Amino acid sequence: MPPITQEQKNQDVQDIIQDGFKGAATTCALTSLVVFASARYCPWAKKNINYAGKTFIISALTAASFAFNAEQSITKKHRGHEKWDSP
Repeated sequence: MPPITQEQKNQDVQDIIQDGFKGAATTCALTSLVVFASARYCPWAKKNINYAGKTFIISALTAASFAFNAEQSITKKHRGHEKWDSP
């Protein structure tokens, strides 16, 4: 297998970032809907979760989703490549 070029490395990194961002954006939208709906209709959540708590829940899940999707993209792209050697 030929070594991976610098251009291919850069393109792969851009693709990985885009995949992570797509997953994070989807998770952020869905999590926001769930958190705000539960805070409106669930009495316990309405009483116990303030604005900072809602923000923390949404941002933590968004960051975790970005990391998970980027990791899955890395694994999928580089299955079969032993390592990134410079040419």
